[in-house]
Amino acid sequence: MAHMNVAVSEDTFRRLFELFRDSFKLEAADTASLGPIRLGYDVKAHLENGTVELNAAGEVQVKELDLQWDRLKVMLGLDIPEICVGGWCVNMPWPIPDFCLPRWCVFSGDPDISIAPDLAAFVRQEISFTGILQVEKKDATHPVPVPPFPWLRQVTIPAGDAWLLYLKPGPIDLDLFDFADAVGDLLEELLVDAVTAIIPGGWVRDLILAIIGGIIDLIRAVLDLPDDIEEWLSDQLNVSFGLLDMIMQFVGDFFARYNPLYAVETPLEIMAGEGALPAVKIPIAALGVAVNDDEMTVTADIG
Repeated sequence: MAHMNVAVSEDTFRRLFELFRDSFKLEAADTASLGPIRLGYDVKAHLENGTVELNAAGEVQVKELDLQWDRLKVMLGLDIPEICVGGWCVNMPWPIPDFCLPRWCVFSGDPDISIAPDLAAFVRQEISFTGILQVEKKDATHPVPVPPFPWLRQVTIPAGDAWLLYLKPGPIDLDLFDFADAVGDLLEELLVDAVTAIIPGGWVRDLILAIIGGIIDLIRAVLDLPDDIEEWLSDQLNVSFGLLDMIMQFVGDFFARYNPLYAVETPLEIMAGEGALPAVKIPIAALGVAVNDDEMTVTADIG
C-alpha cells in the first residue's frame, strides 16, 4: 500500500483546538422539589482561554479552560407554613355583640417566596483533562451518534464515508462552584426582603415576628440551612441536581462523541474535476495518528 503522512506542529494543533474550543456551548435548565424548597437552575456557558500541550506519551494535555457563564440563574422558592394572627372573639354579655379582631394570615401561597438571581458574574470555573487522539471510521454501519441537544454538535460531519479524528478526554477535573461571600449575602438579603414584603406592618408584623423568632431564624428553620448559606446552595447544585455531572458529561461528549477535530473523507478528492474530466479521488483504507512533544502526525493508508 502507498502511504501519505501529514505532520502538524504543536502550535498549529493548538490553534486548531482553540477554534474547536470556541465553538463549544452549554445550555440547560432543570427544577426539583426538596420538601418545602423549590430549587431550579437555568444556565448557559462557553469555554475560553486554557493551554494545550502535546507529550511523548501520545497524550494531549488541556489545562485551565475557563467555563465562562453567560447565564447562571438559581431559582429558589420556599413554601413556609401558614401563620395567622387575630380572628379571635371576646364574648360580651347580652345585649352587647361579641367583639372580634380582624384575622391576618401570611405565607398562604405555594411557594410563598420565589427568587431567581443570576449569579454568572460571581462564578468562575476551570476545566482540565488529559486526553488521547483516536480515529474512528464513519460509514453506514458506524454512523455518528445524534446528540440529544442540537447545540452539542458544532462541527460539520461529511455526508459520505469518512475517517474522523476525535480528542477523547480522560477524567475531567472540574472545580466546584466557588461562591464568594457576596453571593451568600446577596441570597440572604433577597430572601429577607421577600419575606418582609409578605408580612403586613404595624403591630401585626411585630406579633408575627415574635411568633417566628425573626426573619433570619425563619429562613434557616424552613430551609434547615447550615451556618453558611453559600455552602448549602453549592451542595444542592452539585449533588441534588447533578449540575456538575451534567457539565462534565456535556464537555466529554462534545469532544469525544459529537465533534471530531478533523475529518478525512474517503475516497479523498485530490484534484477537482474540470469540464469533461472527473475529479481525481483516492480511497483511504486506514488512518492513524501519533503524537510527540513537538507535533501530531497523521498517517493514511491508500488503497
